[in-house]
Amino acid sequence: MNPFRHLLSLLTALVVVVNLGFWVIFLLLFAFLRLALTAPDMRRRISTATEWIYRRAAGVHNFWMFRVVGIQLEIEGHLPDHPAPIIISNHQSWMDIPVLHGAITAQGPILKFLIKRELLWVPIIGWICYALNFPRLNRGKGKGARGKDFAAIQAFSKTLNTERGALMIYAEGTRFTRQKHHNQKSPYRHLLLPRPGGLKIALESVPPETPVIDVSIVYRGDTNFWHCLGGSTRSIKVVIRTYQATDIHDVRSWLTARWEEKDQFFT
Repeated sequence: MNPFRHLLSLLTALVVVVNLGFWVIFLLLFAFLRLALTAPDMRRRISTATEWIYRRAAGVHNFWMFRVVGIQLEIEGHLPDHPAPIIISNHQSWMDIPVLHGAITAQGPILKFLIKRELLWVPIIGWICYALNFPRLNRGKGKGARGKDFAAIQAFSKTLNTERGALMIYAEGTRFTRQKHHNQKSPYRHLLLPRPGGLKIALESVPPETPVIDVSIVYRGDTNFWHCLGGSTRSIKVVIRTYQATDIHDVRSWLTARWEEKDQFFT
């Protein structure tokens, strides 16, 4: 990557940090208000204000990444008109987050991610995850971790009945690397093995009419986050396919079929 791209990456990183640092102050304020105020009407107002802040922050990133840096999103498919769907996606890079905001939040619901508990200790990012009350998972670490993860996903999924926002699940559980791909002996050329647990729990806790949106992210170039911040990858394809929760009877088989389809998008 040439020096200009490195300089642009640095500038983009500064924009991201300043933007998030500004909005996290207000997010934390509303998070504390949510703890103190239990009246349903007040909680609805806090939720509306939090969503507005989320969209403003994501909007700044979308403008910078796709208008200033000049990354092109090739979006295939359409989002259903639903305030709280479940979204499943492959995970290639940290860049996936602004890509999903550009493809989903810009025209649909905000995203609420399943996150690793350790992420809470990351400055700014962790504070945002806490303020937005993202469900935190132990990923099998510690006594009773699986049971706690089950309870966390189940409790959060039930809020989709009453609150706006899409439950975002990276079914692979981690970002793709060639080393992880080799260690897993993944049958897919460009993907890791999907884990059915999170989606299965979520489907058991949401209304049957809930849409399940399968998103495939394909980079037309480097997936390195720093390089992406500088625009070295000029085009990213996003394929959107929509299903209904009632159509998914065997989660593992359904994910296998989706991942076989995703793998073809990389050719």
